[in-house]
Amino acid sequence: MRGGTVALAGLALVLVTACSPTPGLADAEQYLDLSDDPMAASNIELVTVDGEPWNFTDVAQDRLTLLFFGYTSCPDVCPMTMAEIDLALESAGEVAEDFDVVMVSSDPDRDTDEQLRSWLDRFDPAFQGVRGDIDATVQAARDYGIPIEAPQESEGEYLVSHGGRIVVLTPDGAAAGMFDEGVEADRIAELLPALTEELL
Repeated sequence: MRGGTVALAGLALVLVTACSPTPGLADAEQYLDLSDDPMAASNIELVTVDGEPWNFTDVAQDRLTLLFFGYTSCPDVCPMTMAEIDLALESAGEVAEDFDVVMVSSDPDRDTDEQLRSWLDRFDPAFQGVRGDIDATVQAARDYGIPIEAPQESEGEYLVSHGGRIVVLTPDGAAAGMFDEGVEADRIAELLPALTEELL
């Protein structure tokens, strides 16, 4: 009889665990939840690779935007970050339709419209590329708490900085959260449903 009671108790525990909701954004690993106090949209104006004026309040009104500051000649972090975003969206199913991806170049002198468009196409042609004056770009990044600097030449080397975090923008361009630098696709994908549920 005691064995039956233990078995029933174990079954109850399994059912409770299976029915428990997934952790909210505030409890997620590798994600900084700012939804209670989002960072206001930057008012910096930039330009898309298609030559259209663009600012951070021009993000889609019915979707969330994953924003990254990087550059196309980056040897590691930038291509890895974009690849992880692409993989996360591919594995997320229908919820991926609720997200846009925008990369702002932190090396706009070398990242021409054609170069940035071609580089992004390697990941997903739907990813948007944006460029602008480097001083404006640095300010926009800092508006979202991303510390980048203008490219510098030092001892024959051309040094470019980039952001490490992926910023989650709401339809008004405010930053409601950030994924940590180096976050992997599975961590991004598992949070996408919660992001749409809580932020859209």
